[in-house]
Amino acid sequence: MKKIATLILSLCCLSSYSQSIEAITKKLSDRICECISDDLTSYSEIKPEFNRCYDKEFNNIFSLVNSEEQIILTKPGVLEKIKNGIVSTLNGNCDKIKKLIQSELNNSVEPAAKSSAIPCPTNFTGIDAGKLNKLNGEIVAFNGLVSKVYSAHNDKPYYEVKLEGGNTIWIASLVTSGYEVKGNILRILGYVAKVENDGIAAKYNKSNYHILAFCIIDMKTKQMAMLPGVELQVKQWIAGEIPTAEK
Repeated sequence: MKKIATLILSLCCLSSYSQSIEAITKKLSDRICECISDDLTSYSEIKPEFNRCYDKEFNNIFSLVNSEEQIILTKPGVLEKIKNGIVSTLNGNCDKIKKLIQSELNNSVEPAAKSSAIPCPTNFTGIDAGKLNKLNGEIVAFNGLVSKVYSAHNDKPYYEVKLEGGNTIWIASLVTSGYEVKGNILRILGYVAKVENDGIAAKYNKSNYHILAFCIIDMKTKQMAMLPGVELQVKQWIAGEIPTAEK
């Protein structure tokens, strides 16, 4: 019973810890959103304005949070997690940016519909699974048969898929789609990334790399799920082009 109680306490603390990081990220995102000019008229104007406001607000992050959150900020890896979550949080919650993204998407619908390109193409197969180190940081798209599924501490699935030829690859999903079920065939769009400081990956994944999936299509139902903030990359994919990673 003591071990069970300790485990429950640990899980509660982990959940509270993750929620605290999300809350801090939301606070910083809201401040950046307030800082961004109301006069932006095109999506291309967002990046320089975001950079200006990000530098200003991130430097003052300790003044945005309460005393308990200040302690959390001093823990190893927390600031990096917050940095990694800012863009998706901002794109999903800041109305100024959401309107510009939607406008950009609307302007591209007609050209995409008229294009003769195959929508949502792939550029990765089982043969490529052995050279992930050469593709680190690149965006890849491929089909995979879900063979194993686990749940990460952030409630996102961590799962293995089989590729053509029998090779397998692990997926660290950035979105919970509900399609990650053993036996399902998915088309996945994501970044090749090195496994770093990830407990669940270290437990199950025997390679040094996995895919950070930000868009998933269930090939049976043709339904799509994506991470908020990646609409433009997905739009490009639907139009028949694999998006490229920013360098």
